[in-house]
Amino acid sequence: MVFDTMVLAYALLGVIPFRDDAAAALAKAPQVLVPDSFRAELTNVLWQWVKSRNVPLKRAIGLLHEAEALITEVVPATELTELALQLSVANNVAAYDTLFVILGVERQVKLVTYDEELLRKFPNVAISPAAYVHELK
Repeated sequence: MVFDTMVLAYALLGVIPFRDDAAAALAKAPQVLVPDSFRAELTNVLWQWVKSRNVPLKRAIGLLHEAEALITEVVPATELTELALQLSVANNVAAYDTLFVILGVERQVKLVTYDEELLRKFPNVAISPAAYVHELK
């Protein structure tokens, strides 16, 4: 499975109401795939939480390491960018999001995401964490 950055972030940060579904989806996934752009996105999310939600810097750094331990494979974005750009232009979706979509398409797995736009525009690839967990039961 490909996991959107926010699914991992919500699981790691324990964000209610997303925490349980995000953690369950990660626990049940046979693999956790991300494009390498994930690292920059997660770093930015954690920076925002340190800045605005008083998450201690030391904890944020620890969460970076926890995220790495959950990931099965990091795919170079250079393998995905051309198709991601085409998909972005065709669907008016940010390219950093379509990197995740293209990775799912190429690996023939679902993209687990909370992103409503991705869920709506790419229903054959994108699935919410709750739906993914329910599908596995």
